[in-house]
Amino acid sequence: MKKARWPALHPKSASLLFLLDYDGTLTDFTNDPEKSNISPAVRNLLRRLRNRFPAILISGRYIKGLERVSRLHGFPMVGTHGFEAKRLPGGLRFASRTLERRFRKEATRLWRAIQVLQRQYPGIHIERKPFSSTLHYRGIQLAPSQVRQLHRDFRKIFKATVTHRLWTLQDGKRMIEAMPKGFSKGKAVLKILKKFPDRFPIYAGDDMTDITVFKAMGNRGLRVAVGHRIPTQWCDLRLESPKEFVHWLGQFDVKKNR
Repeated sequence: MKKARWPALHPKSASLLFLLDYDGTLTDFTNDPEKSNISPAVRNLLRRLRNRFPAILISGRYIKGLERVSRLHGFPMVGTHGFEAKRLPGGLRFASRTLERRFRKEATRLWRAIQVLQRQYPGIHIERKPFSSTLHYRGIQLAPSQVRQLHRDFRKIFKATVTHRLWTLQDGKRMIEAMPKGFSKGKAVLKILKKFPDRFPIYAGDDMTDITVFKAMGNRGLRVAVGHRIPTQWCDLRLESPKEFVHWLGQFDVKKNR
């Protein structure tokens, strides 16, 4: 565990703001993203935290899918890497409805086009999202050369299907994702922080897309990395796994600390 650069925070402090990634942070990855559920105990912990502190989930998942796997209906959420917003303070949004309609149309076209890869790489999972498309290959064993070829095949279809200048590609843990260009978790968090000028933010994430948040936060708040994908230079505290992070998060549970 890396020593944290942060002021002493009492678990009963009322000045915190929790910004939490989902996959790989609150729950372990599974071969099927639709089965990455959190336990009832974790769900109840998050609800208790939210009763006392502002708490927002910030995910690469689209919001309806995040609500489905987390079962945290009514929870404030940011989805699709900072493109979507729901239940944020002041009705905060990141994309216009016009832009949402355009990306929804192109994302559908891309999702249909990349289905051909199912035949070439049996066992991959192509996650359908309203504003992006993600190809997961966690559930199959591929040689490094096959992984490189899969990425090349995905990129070829991507370039031929969508308006290239509007989209970007992001690699992650045994996945590749096409998502709206110009949006990121970091940009979303900066806008959220303006709504909470007097709060001490705690952000936790596990993957490369979370680095945009850590960069945006700078020295404000506590940057928690879960696992080892995020380089040490970008985090203040490192925890080994979602299980260890949830245990750490429990120190802020009023019920536990009465």
